[in-house]
Amino acid sequence: MSLIKTASMIVVFTLIGRLLGFFRSVYVSSLYGTGMEADAFNIAATIPLTLFLVVPGAINAVLIPTMRGLLENRQGTGELYHKMLTMILCFFGAVAVLGVVFAPQIAALFGLTGDKLDLTAEMLRWMWPSAVFIGLAGLWQSVCNAHQHFFTPTLGTVANGAVVILGMYILVPLYGPTGLAIATTLGYLAAMLTMLPILRRFGYRHQLSFAYRNDKALAGMGERVVPIMIGAVVAQATTFLERGFAESTGTGAISALANANQIVQIPMAIFVGAFTLPLFPLLASHVKRGEMAEMKGILQKGLAYLFILLVPVTAGLVLYAEPVIRLAFERGAFDEHSVALTVWALPFYALGLYALASRDLLTRAFYALENTRTPVTIGVVGIGIYMLTNWLLIPLMGHGGIALANAVSAFSQAILLFVLLWRAVGIPVDKGFLRTIARTLAACAVMGAGILLLDPWFSSLPLWAYLVVGIGFGAAVYGLSLILLREPLAGELLHKLRSRFTRAKGQS
Repeated sequence: MSLIKTASMIVVFTLIGRLLGFFRSVYVSSLYGTGMEADAFNIAATIPLTLFLVVPGAINAVLIPTMRGLLENRQGTGELYHKMLTMILCFFGAVAVLGVVFAPQIAALFGLTGDKLDLTAEMLRWMWPSAVFIGLAGLWQSVCNAHQHFFTPTLGTVANGAVVILGMYILVPLYGPTGLAIATTLGYLAAMLTMLPILRRFGYRHQLSFAYRNDKALAGMGERVVPIMIGAVVAQATTFLERGFAESTGTGAISALANANQIVQIPMAIFVGAFTLPLFPLLASHVKRGEMAEMKGILQKGLAYLFILLVPVTAGLVLYAEPVIRLAFERGAFDEHSVALTVWALPFYALGLYALASRDLLTRAFYALENTRTPVTIGVVGIGIYMLTNWLLIPLMGHGGIALANAVSAFSQAILLFVLLWRAVGIPVDKGFLRTIARTLAACAVMGAGILLLDPWFSSLPLWAYLVVGIGFGAAVYGLSLILLREPLAGELLHKLRSRFTRAKGQS
C-alpha cells in the first residue's frame, strides 16, 4: 500500500473517530455546560485519555524497530509477542487495581474538594479498568503496524467513539454523570476488541510466557522502554498540569479548555496520525539499513506536508473561533458564558498545532535512531517552559494563558528537537523545505486577506452557512495560491486526487 493511500485511509477513519469524540463532547456540554459535572468528567477522563495517547505510542516505539528487524530477517515473532502480552497484562492489571483503590487520593491531586472531589473519584473508579484495555490495544496496534497493517487499529478509534456515544445515551439516564465514566471504559474495550481478528490472520496466539532470560531482543527493548515511557508521560504531563492550573482559575475553565482542545485535536489527530503512523516504520527501516539520506528525505516530506496542511487550519481557527464554538456547542446547558470561556481558549491552542505535530514527528525520528533519551530531556525542558509561561500569563490572560503556554512549550520543544537532530545526522531538510514554508505563509496571507475582505457579506448568512461558505472560500483561495506559487507538494496532492478520481470514475 502506498504512503499516500495509507495516509488517506488513516485520515478518513481518524476523522470519523475524532468526529464521534467531538459529538461526545457536544452531548456532555449540552447536559452539563461548563458546570461541576462537566469539570469532574473532564478531569477523570484525563487519565485514560493520557494512557491512550501515551501507551500505544510508547509500545509502538519500542516494539516496531525490534519486530521489523525480526521480520526482515525472516525470524519468528510469536515468542516475543507472548512475552510482551504477559508483561502488559501484569503491569496494567496492577495499575488498574491500584487506581481503583486510590481513586480519592488521585482526584485530590487536582486540587478538588467537596462534591467535585467525590464525583471525580467515583468516575475514576469506573475508568481505571480501561488501563488494561488500552495496554492490550497498544500492543496489538504495534504488532499490526510492524506488519505494515494500519487499517484495523485506525478502525478501533471509530469503534471507541461509537460505543462511547451509544453507552452515554443509554447509561446517563440510568446512572447520571457516572454513566459517562462507564461508557468511556466500554469504548476502550471496543477499541481493543476490533484488532483480535487481524492478529489471528497474522498467526498470533494469545499465550503467556515468563521465559525472559537471555532474550536479546527483549533486553534491547528493555533498555529503551523506560526512557520512552518517561518521555511519553512527560509529553502528556502538561495535560495534568493544565487541569490543576485551570481549577485555580474557577469553575468552568477546565471544561472550556477541554472543549477548545477537542476542536483543535480533530485536525491534529487526522494529519499527525496520517503521517507519523505510516512514516515511523519507514524511518526505522531506513535507519536499520544505514540509508540516512532516504530517512531524512522522508522526514522532510512529512514536515513539509504537515506545514502545508496545518498552518491554514491554524489561521482558520483563529479567524472563526467564535462561530465554530457557537455552532459546535451552544445548546442546552452550554450558554453564553460557556461560549465566551471556550472562545477565549481556542485561538491560543490553535497557534500550537504545527509545533505539536512536528514535535511528534521529530520524536519518532529519534526513536527510529534508537535515541530515546533526547526526547525525554527535551520533554522535561518543555514542562519547565510550560510552567514558567503559565506563571507569567495566567494573571494577565486567565485560562487563555494556559492554552497559550501549551503552544509556547510545543514550539520550544520542536525547535530544540530539530536542532539536536541536525547535530546528530546533519541538517534534516534542504532549501526546498524553506521555499515550502515561504509559499505556505504567502498563501495563508492571501487567504486571510480574502476572508477578512468578504466577511461583511458572509456574516449575513445563517451561522452554519457562514462557516461553510467562509471556510470553503478560504480553502479554495489557499489552494489556488499554492498552485500559482508553484508549490510542488500542492501539485503532487492535486495529481494524486486527479488520479484517484479518474480511477474511481473508470471503475463506476
